[in-house]
Amino acid sequence: MMLNTTATQNASAAYELKLAWRDLLADHPHLRPRDAASSLGVSEAELVATGCGDNAVRLRPDWPALIDAVGGLGPVMALTRNDVAVHEITGRYERLRLCGDLLLVSGHNLELCLLTGRWHSGYAVTEQSRIGPRQSLQFFDAEGEAVHKIYLTEQSDAGRYRRLVASFAAADQSPTVEPLNIARPTDIDWATTERLPELWQRLSRPLAGRLQTVGFISGQQFRELLQQLARLAMPLQILVPSPGALQLHTGPVQNLRITEPWFNVLDQGFNLHLNEKGVAETAIIQLGHGRHTLRGLLLRDRLGYTAATVFGAYDPVDGESLLWQEFIDALPGNRIFN
Repeated sequence: MMLNTTATQNASAAYELKLAWRDLLADHPHLRPRDAASSLGVSEAELVATGCGDNAVRLRPDWPALIDAVGGLGPVMALTRNDVAVHEITGRYERLRLCGDLLLVSGHNLELCLLTGRWHSGYAVTEQSRIGPRQSLQFFDAEGEAVHKIYLTEQSDAGRYRRLVASFAAADQSPTVEPLNIARPTDIDWATTERLPELWQRLSRPLAGRLQTVGFISGQQFRELLQQLARLAMPLQILVPSPGALQLHTGPVQNLRITEPWFNVLDQGFNLHLNEKGVAETAIIQLGHGRHTLRGLLLRDRLGYTAATVFGAYDPVDGESLLWQEFIDALPGNRIFN
């Protein structure tokens, strides 16, 4: 009887939360679920779960098999974000490789390192947007924070998506979720890093603290640097981590736009949104990798977490390009090379 009472109470609370969300959207129709959850004092996963039986389907936590099935959907938009940076890239989930709890995904225009051991729940979600219904797969950690999302594009196979959702639908479709409320790790555990491909060995070093800080630059200096690099169409590697995913863009940036407080890259197939008010510092860093010394930028939020890293293109034989090194060496805050 107590179990039934608890289930009824949970369902009632979920219904009340759903109504509160609906009222909030009536006043703020373009409010994103992440911001709505914050306003309502709940996690985003709790908010999304209220849609089960309506516009959301809870998914079985068979993450590698599910992500493997995403490869059949064609081009999709991958989204990984943290409190400061949002990284959106359109590509294909074509090749998968398991490395412990890490699931490496690569394909046309796409490189991901998914920490599926930290994933707690997942949902197939249909949301109303300015351009009509938008379908996605959304994954959350034990705190209910979104760690990775996959959105269908106009080129995606909608029929395969429906079959994927039906195949991976969980038996429990109650409109509640029970976050474990475990403490968020302060650092990603890269104990398996030596087994990773060279790309992820190199990109994981700053996240594991294997770096030397040689100076700092201001937000204005960061914007000016990106503008210079955009004019030269210089290839970059821009990485954004969440507690459960790392997402990489490799290539130049072109269309830069400032809409306070956001500094945006709005390119075909790649968008970056950086909340400059949330950036506590932009550090100039260097680190050793093989026989090369690499230089780059690391953006931290106010809690000291990594929001994004920016490096130049890398060649295993030659290392970084000389032009990239010259740009980093010339930065005003560089204590070593000035």
